[in-house]
This record gives sequence, C-alpha cells and structure tokens, in this order.
Amino acid sequence: MDNRTHHLLVIALTIQMIGGCGFHSQKVNFREACSPGVPLHPSCGPQELRPADADVECCVGLPMMETISPLDIDEESLSPQNTIPLTVDDCLRYALENSRVVRDLGGALLRSPDSVVTRFDPALQYSNAQTGEQAALSAFDANLFASALFEKNDRELNNRFFGNQGVFLQDLHNYELGVRKRSATGGLMTLRQQIVYDNNNQLSNGFGPNTYDNIVDAEIRHPLMQGAGTQFNRIAGPGASVGQLNGVLISRVRTDISLSEFEKAVIDLLADVENAYWDLYYAYRDLEAKIDARDIAKDTLKRLPKNATSSGDVAQAEEQVFRFEAEIIDALNGRAIDGTRTNNGSSGGTFRAIGGLRFQERKLRLIMGMPINDGQLIRPAEAPTDAPVTYDWNASIAEALHNRPELKRQEWIIKQRQLELTANRNFLKPQLDLIGRYRFRGFGDRLLDDDSVSNATASLLSGDMQEWQVGVEYQSPVGFRRAHAAVRNSQIALKREVNVLQEQQRSVHFGLSNTFNELKRAFDNMTLQKQRVDAIIRQLNALETKAASGDNPALDVRLETHRRLLDARLRFHQAQIEYAMAIRNVHFEKGTLLTYCNVSLSESAPTVEAYRDAAVVEESRRVQYAPAHRDPVVGKNR
Repeated sequence: MDNRTHHLLVIALTIQMIGGCGFHSQKVNFREACSPGVPLHPSCGPQELRPADADVECCVGLPMMETISPLDIDEESLSPQNTIPLTVDDCLRYALENSRVVRDLGGALLRSPDSVVTRFDPALQYSNAQTGEQAALSAFDANLFASALFEKNDRELNNRFFGNQGVFLQDLHNYELGVRKRSATGGLMTLRQQIVYDNNNQLSNGFGPNTYDNIVDAEIRHPLMQGAGTQFNRIAGPGASVGQLNGVLISRVRTDISLSEFEKAVIDLLADVENAYWDLYYAYRDLEAKIDARDIAKDTLKRLPKNATSSGDVAQAEEQVFRFEAEIIDALNGRAIDGTRTNNGSSGGTFRAIGGLRFQERKLRLIMGMPINDGQLIRPAEAPTDAPVTYDWNASIAEALHNRPELKRQEWIIKQRQLELTANRNFLKPQLDLIGRYRFRGFGDRLLDDDSVSNATASLLSGDMQEWQVGVEYQSPVGFRRAHAAVRNSQIALKREVNVLQEQQRSVHFGLSNTFNELKRAFDNMTLQKQRVDAIIRQLNALETKAASGDNPALDVRLETHRRLLDARLRFHQAQIEYAMAIRNVHFEKGTLLTYCNVSLSESAPTVEAYRDAAVVEESRRVQYAPAHRDPVVGKNR
C-alpha cells in the first residue's frame, strides 16, 4: 500500500467515525412508524407550546388591591367630615410627588404602555448601551489586551539542514500584553510587549535550544482624510461607517430630545390635573344648583291646593320635582364620558361641562396618583378667579416661540440632522491613514538571569536593536455611491425637519391667538352670565312676593323660572371655569405653565470630576484668548 492510498484510507475512516458519533440515530421504517402499533412522539411545534405565567412578584410585589369599594354616595355623604378640601396647588404637588409614570386621561397607560412617558426615560436614554452618551464615550476608553499561546511542533522536513537531520521539534510560547487607546482626533495608539520563547532542536542554534525574544513596540495609526479630526469623531464616533453614527454629540442630542419630551409630558400632566380639578369643581356646583332647584320645586308643590280642580297643576309640579331628582342622581354619580383633557380642542384642554361628582372625583384621584377609593371625597377648596387679566401679544408670542417644549424638541432634531449631514460629508473623502511603528528588541537564552551573558531583558534595555516602520494606507470605493446617498438623505431629512418646525411655529401662533380670543370671550361671557343670574333671582323673588300677597302667578311661569334659574347658575359656573382655564391655557400656549405652577425641572448634579474638568477647560480658554502681555523695557536709541 503506497502513502497516497494510506492517507486516503485514514481520511475515510476519520469521516466515518465523525459521522457515526455526530449523526447516529435509530432507523425507523416509515410504514412502521405510521402504523397504529408504533407510538409517535409529539414534535416540538406550536401545539406543544404552553404559556407560562410571568413571575413579577420578586420585583413588584403582590398586586395592589384596594379593599374599600366605591362609595354609594348620597346627599348626606357630602358632609365636611367625609370630604378632603384641596386647592389646585395641593393637587399639583401631590401629583408630582407620586408620578413615576406620567399619567394621562386618554387611557394610553393600558392601551399602549410603550408610549407612556416616565421619569426614567431621560436616564434610560443617557445610559443606553448602544445610543447613550456613556456608550459613545466608551469608544475613547483605553483597552487592555493580553494573550498567551503555546505550540508544540513536530515536523519531518525534506532537508537535513533544518532541525536534526530533517526532524524539527519545537516548543513555542508567545506572550503578549498591551494597551490600546483611541484619540479624540481618530488616531489609534497601541503600546505592547511581546515575549517569545523558542525551544527547538535546530543544530545551528547559536545559544543552544532555548532562546527568548523580548519585544516592546509602539504603533500609531492616524486618519488623514476620512475619519480625521475632532469634529467628525465627536459627531460620528471613531470607526463609524455610513449610516452608523453614534458620537458623543449625537448621543447628547438624543438625551436633550428625551428631556424635551419629558418636559412636555410634565406640562400635560399639570394641565390634566387642573382640568380634572375644575371638572370636579363644576360637578359640585352642578349638584348644588340642582339640589336647590329641586328644593324650590318641592316648596312650590307644597303650596299648591290639593283639590280636584288643581290636579293637573299638582301633576305638573310633581313632574318637575321628579325631573330634578333624576338630574341629582346623575349629578351625584356621573357617567364615564370623555371630559376635559389636553388636546380635546385646544392644547391645554377645552372645558366640557359634564358633571357627575363621583366620576369626576375618581378621575382626579387617578391623575393625581391617589387611591381610587379610600372612603372619603375630595372637595375643591379654591374658586376660579373673576379678576380681569390681560397679556401683551408681542411678549407672549416671543415667549411661546422660545419656551414651547415641542419647538425645543424639533430644534434639537434639526441639530441632529445638521450633525449627521456634517458627518456624512466626511465619508465622501477617501480613507488615507498614516501608519508609524517603532520597536525595541532584546534577544538571549535567558529572560531575566543577571549571570547570563545573553539576557533578553538586558539586551532590550540596551537599545542595541531598534526597528521602525512608516507608511500610508489608502482605500477608496469607486464612485462613493453609498456616501453620496447618505449625504442626499441627510439633506432631505434636514429640509423636512426645518419645514416641520416652520409649521409648528404657525400652529403655535394659531393656538396662542385662540387663547387670547378665548380669554376675552370667557371674561365677557362670565360677566353677562352673572348679570343673568341676578336678573332671574330678582324675577323669582318678585314671583314669591306676588304669591305671598295672594296674587298667585301662573304655575307655568314659576316652573319655567325654576328651570331658567338652574340653567343660569350652571352657565355662570361654566363661564367661571372657562375663564380660569383660559388664563391657564395662555400660559400653556406660551410655554410658561411650569413657571405659572411654580414647578421647575432639573437634571442631577454633575460629578466632582465634571466640575474639575470644566474649570480646567475654562482656564485654558482664558489663557488662549488673553491679550498679549509685554514686560516694560527701557532702551536707548543707538
């Protein structure tokens, strides 16, 4: 058997052994497997999936269950001992203190929880391991690398001058330790030490079988065109490619966008808390007005004579009493109807006079973060203002264009698109890198033996063997098709965001104009509704005086007066709340609602190292831009 046949046989046996170990399975005839006598094991498929309950008790605890059921309230439940008086500021303070999740009145929390804003969102963006600021800064961190490789070589060569009579035996160890650091301008600096131990049977060895190579080298690779400069590396990050931009500046812009979204969510929360507060205030006034109207109707019914000729009048008066009783039940409990909330006609919220005390009270508890049922009722302790308020249009529109978080967010998006365009233009340049390396070598039969004549470490420190390498490396795609597409895409995206900002500014003008008009309308309407209530009360008093003198007015007139009194009171309270909300909506449209509510947002305090670095940078700027100073010199003309 020749060598070639022997090798083929060894390869065939090896493949058979691998196949037998890796793919051994029991052979089953198809007909036998499908017969009733052979059991079939179920395959892993959709029919075998079993949903498992998510075990979340370890992190959230047991589900929160309120033991107090909703109150079955009546008129007696509104006594002071069963109510909690709260002002608008009290509600806002409680809501901010108990809102890790920024709530809304639109039901998005259950319908689409991923879209809900929380107080953790800016921190999540900042600490994102892919797009966060720390992730971008990590590209400039120093990297320590080390390796230890061991080889055993046993070769027979067709040359008697290698090894020992053509047989080469070698033990080779390769140890490497180094550090690699990326510079702010895109350069990659590497410092490494390499120790190579070689034990072989080469007969021509000068130091015997054992030798050591001790090598220390420093290498730098710096881009000269594509990827060069601090601007590109701060925007795109070192080693960025087309479409993959994740530098420090872009990461910071993403965080600023998240902060603007959080600010907008907090403003909406404050507006919705106040919306729910005034809805509850109106529900109390609605209930009180209907109770008073019911009592007046009952008093009118009692005064009617109970005889056959007046049975029709009695029935008519009873119908009015029953009507008011039914309205009181609705005013006490309410119905689940979409009420006043943000973006229901105006950005801050347009008042909807729905009523329903218990429903509105639960809605206020929901948006504040209070228990939905605790055995008591919240009672608004603050009435809407009726003082005339005016605002300067020029100052207001300037504040709106400067403070609105929606505009801030869009401006940050434009900034991001500008940075992306700047970075993508850099990819239109070819890649040209400057490469430099300097190496110190040491060689000997010992590594650290002082008594040895040939010490590898001593040879290294002597500096007798030094090497260097300098060169450039060039690489360029023909046509730059992808880079041109990225630049064009960035230009289109930037143009889009600029147009969106312009339309947003027009929408801000539209919203602020509406609130200015609503402010005037609500105040004039409130004044007229107050005069209407006073006129109807005078009319009712005149009818009562006329009835007391024995000249009973017509029943239809009295009952109609009761209904008009109820309607006038409700319209007056509605006008009051509309005026208060118009004042609030002016601040909402101006972007000053946080200041109006005495609320401020702030990021966490920077670390001590950040303050120290900022002081160093500021000092360097002062030195750099300081005017030249010359010492006074006294000389003589010669």
